[in-house]
Amino acid sequence: MNAPPAIPFTGALLRVGGVLASALALASCIKPFEINVNTPEPIKVDLAMDVNVYQHGASEKKEEEAAPSDFREALAGTRSRMDEIQNLKNNRLVGENRSGLLTIRNRPAGDYGAYIDETVANENRDREILMRREAEEKGEDLAKIREQHWRQRQRKSFPGEWIEVAGENGSSYRWIQKQGAAE
Repeated sequence: MNAPPAIPFTGALLRVGGVLASALALASCIKPFEINVNTPEPIKVDLAMDVNVYQHGASEKKEEEAAPSDFREALAGTRSRMDEIQNLKNNRLVGENRSGLLTIRNRPAGDYGAYIDETVANENRDREILMRREAEEKGEDLAKIREQHWRQRQRKSFPGEWIEVAGENGSSYRWIQKQGAAE
């Protein structure tokens, strides 16, 4: 058997190997490049909101009139309670009635039931203050404002939530779970 010819180890191979080793050694000494991911200044969000209430036309002061501080407190109360109310609606415990107020549909027993009673009473008290104030400012009948709020809350309700709807003749009302956006 013939053995393959031996490749002579020459100085050229040594030089190529030396050059490769030198290149690797130099490459390992080079500092890796840096990427700055910091922002020069933090992102800031500034949000301001004004609520302006205007009275059009002259209206007489009524005994039911809510004081300005009551109005502001009622507005703040309804805003702070939004998540709680939506949670009660999602759990099918309360519904929107034809007076623009909430009605407890399914009251659980115990402390949670008492919590629902208190939450609904507070929400209805604040809604009542807001509707009376709106009726006074617009110079309209409170019943008309109640109906407007009822219709608006029906439209904004999500499918599955309890809403009170007018019967076919308009004089009777019934509770249903909203089916879709058209109701």
